Amino acid sequence: MIETKTTCPSRFAGSPIERIVPALAAAVTATGLALGELHAPQWRLLSAVAAANLALYAAAGWCPASALLTRVGVPSLRDPRNG
Repeated sequence: MIETKTTCPSRFAGSPIERIVPALAAAVTATGLALGELHAPQWRLLSAVAAANLALYAAAGWCPASALLTRVGVPSLRDPRNG
């Protein structure tokens, strides 16, 4: 029998910050583009802000969304307490 090692311990439940931040950026970008098409072009700035936050997260490993998620208690895969 082959044992598989998981990256997350069994007590870890839910999605980590590393998966939530890109998903949140995708949702905000899609919302900004849709509102920009349906209402006013200025809504496309929302997509630009989401893209800038995602670029910051990719470059530095931190963005305002990840800081907010950390503050509300969402676990990170990089946190040593998660295993």
